[in-house]
Amino acid sequence: MSVKAIFRQSSPIPVGTTALLLVSTINMGQICGSFLLAVLTLALSIPDTAQTVVSNIQALDSKAFCATDQPLYADPDGKPVWLDTDSLLKSATHCIAPEMPALARNVRIEGYVSVDILVNDKGKVWCARLVSGHPMLASSAINAAKDWAFRPMKQDGKAVWFYGHLRFHFSTGDIKKDENPCTVAHW
Repeated sequence: MSVKAIFRQSSPIPVGTTALLLVSTINMGQICGSFLLAVLTLALSIPDTAQTVVSNIQALDSKAFCATDQPLYADPDGKPVWLDTDSLLKSATHCIAPEMPALARNVRIEGYVSVDILVNDKGKVWCARLVSGHPMLASSAINAAKDWAFRPMKQDGKAVWFYGHLRFHFSTGDIKKDENPCTVAHW
């Protein structure tokens, strides 16, 4: 049963007025209010849902997922060396900034997202996993990290795999002077 039909059954229509006009005039406030309530309910429930999603991502995409039996860039004790964002930027041959997700832009979500990467001996990102950050920004950061490429790392004259930490900044403002455009998502 349509809104128009319900209106006709519940109230007489004044002479010279169409039912459609009355429905849109009388019930539009209720419809808008209901829509606003639904949007607010969804927005307030996103953090709980998103935390569940992040937990699941981390459970599925654990350190074991980014493990390798290939030779790794390591310190003299044989422990893997993790390169920070600045070091990775210096050795990057191709970098791409994450895109600001439309919903995150609309609700003005800002912040940092950290992603761990494992780079193979050819300089391609083999895997990327979320370390921290807002769940609505996570997939954009991971997808951007997967598109980066680096000069192959060598140790003792041989190409080796290496680990790194990428930190992306999602901002609704301008890029700061000390930030690299490859690590900033803005609108």
